[in-house]
Amino acid sequence: MAMKRIILTLVISLSLLTATAQMRTAYFMEGSYFRTDLNPALVPGRGYVAIPVLSGLGVGVNNNFLSVNNFVYNRDGETVLALDSRVESEEFLGRLPKKGHLSLNSDINLLAAGFSAKKMFWNFGVKARVNFDVVTSKDLFAALKSLGNNSYDLSTVGFDGTAYSEIYIGACRPIFDWLRVGARVKGLVGVINVGGQLSEGNFSITRSQIVGSLRGDLHMSGLMVRSDYKTGEIEEVSDILEEEFSTAGLKSGGFGVDLGAEARFLNDKLRVSLSITDLGFISWSKSAAARAEFGYGFTYKGVNLTTKEVDMQSEDNISMVAPSGYTKSLNTTLNIGAEYTILNNWISFGLLSHTEFRQLYTLSELIASVNFRVGKTFSATLSHTFCGRNRAGIFGAAINVHTAGLNLFLGADYIDTNYALAGEMVVPKFQKSLNYYFGLGFNLGKTKF
Repeated sequence: MAMKRIILTLVISLSLLTATAQMRTAYFMEGSYFRTDLNPALVPGRGYVAIPVLSGLGVGVNNNFLSVNNFVYNRDGETVLALDSRVESEEFLGRLPKKGHLSLNSDINLLAAGFSAKKMFWNFGVKARVNFDVVTSKDLFAALKSLGNNSYDLSTVGFDGTAYSEIYIGACRPIFDWLRVGARVKGLVGVINVGGQLSEGNFSITRSQIVGSLRGDLHMSGLMVRSDYKTGEIEEVSDILEEEFSTAGLKSGGFGVDLGAEARFLNDKLRVSLSITDLGFISWSKSAAARAEFGYGFTYKGVNLTTKEVDMQSEDNISMVAPSGYTKSLNTTLNIGAEYTILNNWISFGLLSHTEFRQLYTLSELIASVNFRVGKTFSATLSHTFCGRNRAGIFGAAINVHTAGLNLFLGADYIDTNYALAGEMVVPKFQKSLNYYFGLGFNLGKTKF
């Protein structure tokens, strides 16, 4: 039964992950309603009705260490992994950051629409959202690569995942001829939050023995979480999952807001914009919460070759802690953009600073783009993301058809033009992140914004 509950939870989470997250390449694309998620002052020119689910499909993954170039090597004409003895430790570890992070972000547009009324542009919708973060330590890979006389610190390792639904209403209007502001207010319903963090993670390796200890905590709240455990040890973490959904989990909720502005200078040729999105919180209910503390320690002294017995001592425990409600902030994002247009707005050059304040780390990127527009019906963008250990030759691309009746969007933030052979497969060499998007909706009325 425990395995059934775990599988059901994973299926729910993965179904939500087949959706879109914020697409940076779309920030300067006029006519795209994706850009409104990045800045509520950057609304599409026409009103729109998004097709449920099909208005936003894709996947978004961002990390700073997982790539073919970091973990796959060519030695003596063979393709080998980084842990192979023919790969030097210094070469492998030199390519990795001290603190690695991996994030999954997704939004599903369940309902979405926008329309203009006099000088205002209104938009509203319902979304399902998922954010998941993992943080790891370079010492983990160092320990796997070379078990020499050394000590390793894994105390930075942790994870945090949240799924929630969002109901929003937004508005945008010009204040002056050169200034436009926008805002979006959100009501949030928490579905599930799960996280864990090591408070202690040490391994010490000598010629005679290996000694290790792990200490940390786990927390859960939301649907399918039991909170009726008394303090004491449990056998499996999966025991705190319900077999059925618990309506008590829907008592978790919160509030959020997006704020944005765009100013235009030099006869609209220079445009400067600023936004802060997902500024808010979710309070997770005590009635559907569970907390546990875990510990694991061991001493390994080797194998007795005569008796073939392993000389190892270990101790582990998982203890439930009295559950309590808690409040977590959203993954707030700060966007600062500048754009200069030429040839009567047919071509523009944009620069976007994108910073995400996530639960376990902060992600900062700088995106440069060239944007092409054909009247008020078609736009396309090519971009490159700096920072985040991103290599040259990785670019973003998107096209948006936004005619009087149709809004079709295709795009990707990271496309690697550097390829390598992994056995018989041709794979991207330096790509660590991927964001792919598809959106389909219907435009309404004439262009007004």
